Amino acid sequence: MAREIERSTWRTQAWKNGLGVTHEIWREPDTEDFAVRVSLAEVTASGPFSQFPGYHRWTFFVGPASIKLGEVTLDEPGHHIWSPGTAPIHAELRGGPTRLLNVLARSDLIADYGETTSAVRFRFEVAQQRAWLYEPALVCDTAGCVWVAAKG
Repeated sequence: MAREIERSTWRTQAWKNGLGVTHEIWREPDTEDFAVRVSLAEVTASGPFSQFPGYHRWTFFVGPASIKLGEVTLDEPGHHIWSPGTAPIHAELRGGPTRLLNVLARSDLIADYGETTSAVRFRFEVAQQRAWLYEPALVCDTAGCVWVAAKG
């Protein structure tokens, strides 16, 4: 069954470094030791990202202004980087504040952008900035979307 995760239910919190805010969209389970967490970050200043030991991190550009993460510039919807949660990442804003969708997950999940034949648990429509949860996982239209699915 598909369920839209309404924006009014997203949890907003300041970053530990004070350089932006994060809107947590989905966390499972809803504990500190989660298996997956998806959040929309409002990046308002250049600086370091927090580290998340034990997780894989996918960071997707959702706009509007380009940003440089380490040596990679993200400037189009879906452009992203993957890194271990312990990797130091320094963000450099290129044209003002921007937004990034972050997926933190244990090793049994994957995240990507665009069309897939995988059954997805979560999808984020980049243009509309809307989020959907699928229980159970479902093959669906993922064009223009960031998605999370089980590996394999």
